[in-house]
Amino acid sequence: MPSLMTKGAVALALCMLIAAPAAAQAACPTQATVAKGFLLRGSTAETEVRHLDDHFVQARTRYPDGVVQTDLYYDGLLAVSRFSQRGANMMLGADLEAWELELKKGASASLTYIPVADSKPFPKTTLELEVKGSETLKLGDCSFEVLVISQTRRSGQRAREYDQLFSPLLRFVIARRYPDGETRAYLGASSM
Repeated sequence: MPSLMTKGAVALALCMLIAAPAAAQAACPTQATVAKGFLLRGSTAETEVRHLDDHFVQARTRYPDGVVQTDLYYDGLLAVSRFSQRGANMMLGADLEAWELELKKGASASLTYIPVADSKPFPKTTLELEVKGSETLKLGDCSFEVLVISQTRRSGQRAREYDQLFSPLLRFVIARRYPDGETRAYLGASSM
């Protein structure tokens, strides 16, 4: 007859076997796994990110109220469209084939387009991006080297500026830093 100690050891071993696959799934994205997609966890939502080809990246965010928002990014930097039950946005007239930002300090690029939100066009807008440098950013248990890319959005006399923190490994923006110093980043990342 098995002893209480043996039963406890067997129960512990079973718990570890059950938890092992979940722990393996929660591993940080790596060069080997990023092509399969990855998850970014925010304070209230989770975003599933998949590279569709060499340029287009799809980010599908699920919110607690059941809303699913699908964003399409070009090179992981430019949000070219967003669709959800709450509405839709897109860039019209953006010459994406001619657009390129070299991922090295000092490189810059710009893109002019017409923003459209819920079928309503807005004044022509120009995005100006410049690679300012690099740093390490921690999302939960994962650390990523990121490029700090300043983004200025100009429309008429108005301009909006912030930094995008872009992970070359993930080929995706994982945080924004605003002029007041506030950084909004995902809370964690994991492989799919």
